[in-house]
This record gives sequence, C-alpha cells and structure tokens, in this order.
Amino acid sequence: MHSASTLRPIQMVTDLATISDEPPQSVTVYCPSCEGLEGSAFDSLVLLPIHDANGRLLSELKSGIARPKQIFAGVLALDPFRRHADILKALETAGCAGVVNFPSVTAIDGEMRVSLEDFGYGAATELNLLRAAVAKGFSALAVVDSFGMAQEAVASGVSGLIAARHANDAMLAELSELAHETSLGLFRLPDAVGEP
Repeated sequence: MHSASTLRPIQMVTDLATISDEPPQSVTVYCPSCEGLEGSAFDSLVLLPIHDANGRLLSELKSGIARPKQIFAGVLALDPFRRHADILKALETAGCAGVVNFPSVTAIDGEMRVSLEDFGYGAATELNLLRAAVAKGFSALAVVDSFGMAQEAVASGVSGLIAARHANDAMLAELSELAHETSLGLFRLPDAVGEP
C-alpha cells in the first residue's frame, strides 16, 4: 500500500527568485498567490477570489521565466474572467513550458463541490484546461482526487499526477499504478508552501 507520506512531495514556490540555478531534483509548482498562506489549508484558501490566482500569476510572469524546464505554472482553471486560451497564450509568451491545475477544485468536497460541478466549475473544466495545454505543446501535471479524473488526465497526455490531500491509501495505490503511464509519475502536495 502507498500512503501520502511515502509519495514524493512536489515543491511549491511563490517567488521565482527562490528557485536555485541547480537542476531541480523534482518538479516545481509556481503559484504566487500562495504567498503568505501558512499551514496545510493553503490549497483551499488559495481558491478564494480575493487571491485572483491567475491575475497574480500572469502579472508575475510578465518579465518572463528564466528557467522554464520543470516549472509548472499553477493555473486556476475555474477563473470566470479569463479564457483558458488567453492564459495559455500568456504563459507561452512568458516562456513557461508547464501547466498544472492548481489551485484546484479537488480541495473542496461535500455540497460545495457538488454545486460547483453542477454549475460547470468542476473537474471537467480543469481537465479541459489540461487537454488544451497539452494540445498546445505544454507539459502538464494534473491534481486529481479520483481514479476517473486521473484516467482522463493521463489519456489527455499529462506528464504526471499530483494526489489531492484527502486521497486515501486505496486511491493512492490506484493512482500510483496509473502514474506509471506518465513520464514524471505521482506526487503529493506538500504540507505547507515552501516545504518539500
């Protein structure tokens, strides 16, 4: 069996300057809107509209990205004000070669999640972003919270999977098997921003 503690954590950074010039040991998610969000609730807090995750990301990337390999821009696929095509074009212009659906609806469950799915702001929207990114030549990581979501992500050509925080051991075992079909494998979210 796999547990979240045995999975490789993905590095989460809020400032590109903190990424060393050394080749990374692992992939890195760049999400400037996570700055100042402490503790393990960062993945749900960053979804709040006050953070304007995509606005901040695009603003920070205006000057470009110096080390594009292995850095995945965290894109909020559920942004009601920006089209996926426009976000991907801006990322391409900035020299960013990777995309991940983070912040992600996978941090939400219960009635709120059902409501978001009913209004078209759920996993299907995130998968559409990833499909579009892969079709445009981006490398993509998928934050997933179900085997079905992971299967769709892998079928769309993502390079790796990131298990949602609430994944149980049985789901982690399934995701681990499926992740063998990707080039980067399976990761987990870190316990806090800036920590492995």
